[in-house]
Amino acid sequence: MFIEVSSHVGASVAEVEGALDRVRANLEEWADVAYREGEALQARVGPTESLAKVVTLEIGIAEIHAYGLAYPIHWSASGARLLFPELTADLILSNDGKDATKLTLRGTYQPPMGTLGRIADRAVLGRVAEATVRSWMDHLAEALSPEKQRPV
Repeated sequence: MFIEVSSHVGASVAEVEGALDRVRANLEEWADVAYREGEALQARVGPTESLAKVVTLEIGIAEIHAYGLAYPIHWSASGARLLFPELTADLILSNDGKDATKLTLRGTYQPPMGTLGRIADRAVLGRVAEATVRSWMDHLAEALSPEKQRPV
């Protein structure tokens, strides 16, 4: 399944790239928080309410493309992998004006459990996946904002 979520930061691509390097260590923690928030929604339709996952987040080296700077990302739940999709995506930083950057996470995931999982994804779980990614992107955009980068 395809997923695309965007957010904006009021800073240039170069500034956002530098800020991303500084906050990169926190990205895995935010993915864990986003997955847990998604699981709270998923627990309403899933097999049990006690499904709490630790997330493994891998971020590759940025590549320059015509549309912006793209960081390859792989995001997967640890343990119980058969119950949770894995996300393969690009985190794209693109110019959105003089002092603005558009962050876009664009990628795909395969719902678990074959045909049954694809049906559930179309009915409900696709919204859970989007809400999970949106939560993570909101945390990221906030952390990359110029206000968060100023020394105290």
